[in-house]
Amino acid sequence: MSATFGVGTLPITSNYTGNVQSITDTTTATIKTYRDESGNTVAAVAVPMRERKVSIDFVGTASFGLTGASTIGTGTLTVTSISQDDTNDDFPKGKLEAVAYSGT
Repeated sequence: MSATFGVGTLPITSNYTGNVQSITDTTTATIKTYRDESGNTVAAVAVPMRERKVSIDFVGTASFGLTGASTIGTGTLTVTSISQDDTNDDFPKGKLEAVAYSGT
């Protein structure tokens, strides 16, 4: 049985055979502060660029050859790393990481 309870559409498509164990999807915005000559903060402004990082942990065998390079575009998740850990003790485990940058 697939371990997709509570998972709708995955945020990224990659070729692997296995079951998703966890997904982390975070978006980060940087805040810049401006100070006057006295050192008092006069404004706090969000930088227009946002960084979104997605990490998917899974159990199963990854098909690394099927995960090809893609073009980097605004708001498009791009795979930055895939790893797999094979041991004799348990099923193979893997992790896929991706990043996207977008403006406000």
